[in-house]
Amino acid sequence: MNTRKWMKAAGTASLAATLLLTASAATVPSHAAAAASEAKAAWSTIDLKNQPFTKNKVLYVPLKEISESLQLQLTVVGKNQMYINSPKESVRIKVGQARAVNAKGSVLKLEAAPVIKKGVTYVPASLITKAFAIPLRYDAKSGLATTFNPGTGYAYTAKGSMLFWVNRENGTLYMGKAGTVPVKAGKVSIENIDILEIDAHKVNGNTYVADIYNTYGEPHIHEARYRVLIRDQKIIKTAATQNANFAGINYEPNVTGYKGNIAMMNGSKLELVHPTGKTVKTYDLAALTGVKDDFTVEAIEQDFLLVRPYTKATLYIVNPTGTKAELIYPEILDEESIKAIGEMPPNEVGFIGDGLTFVGYKSGKLTLQYDNPFLDIKKNLTYALPF
Repeated sequence: MNTRKWMKAAGTASLAATLLLTASAATVPSHAAAAASEAKAAWSTIDLKNQPFTKNKVLYVPLKEISESLQLQLTVVGKNQMYINSPKESVRIKVGQARAVNAKGSVLKLEAAPVIKKGVTYVPASLITKAFAIPLRYDAKSGLATTFNPGTGYAYTAKGSMLFWVNRENGTLYMGKAGTVPVKAGKVSIENIDILEIDAHKVNGNTYVADIYNTYGEPHIHEARYRVLIRDQKIIKTAATQNANFAGINYEPNVTGYKGNIAMMNGSKLELVHPTGKTVKTYDLAALTGVKDDFTVEAIEQDFLLVRPYTKATLYIVNPTGTKAELIYPEILDEESIKAIGEMPPNEVGFIGDGLTFVGYKSGKLTLQYDNPFLDIKKNLTYALPF
């Protein structure tokens, strides 16, 4: 999942000696319309570690930082050469060349060439406004500001040169290689969209898995996970789980899969799915464990699966044939720990479930870490395979 640099709200007072950069005439109908739009927009200061500078009347901005702040994806493709991507545009630039080339091959002339200063790549700020229609303005006192709102737009990630974007308003997923304009892969039916994050995994040459996380409600105690299987840049299967995480448990992510098959966790039903979208094996975890809840799947091995219901947050080991499931913690924890797990309400802040984390498996035995801060216990335990 990506780290975002959020912007600090700027004051409403006018900025002295301001350099105002707007989108090119091709993207703005008229100067009057541009001025009206800018007057209504809320300007926010971009928090930068490496400050912009002006040389020969050209404003330079730090490319990596500005890309992160404006939800642009940066991909290095050669020595001092890189792609800058948004969900709707891509440009290629090279340090020392005063031009950029978009995905269609059209050349965009720059005020000056990108430069490297103390190991940091800087580009003319006008590149951002012309190529991506994002307004910027700057003065030495107030810093660099924009009307771009990082709370809207897209959540994004990359796997190698493949870029992914999910729309924060409607759940539409886009993807494409760096240097191309992303295409619509499909729409994910995300309820109550609020704080979205996305991660991706490559299955094979034309198949990917995208994991989308949505945290919502006040005070953001509700969590939803969506896994989409994408083949040839089209969504072919979707699965989802939901939970109210009152305790603030840091649940492990679902494993990607096993032996080329993808783990699709849909409520309490776990499907192992072939990259073509065909279901190979199904596990009814509610029936196997006797727990009516949505689940996570934390490990899949030849000899077992490890699954966890959200509310109780206790690990179960499942026979790969799908005929048996056993609760682990009563077999390996001491009486005091077992009592503490049973007595603490799952909706109480700080509830840890069973405190067990899977570490590894060898010779019929699992290694699990037990961590209970309330009892001041942290140690590794072994658990023999029960079937």
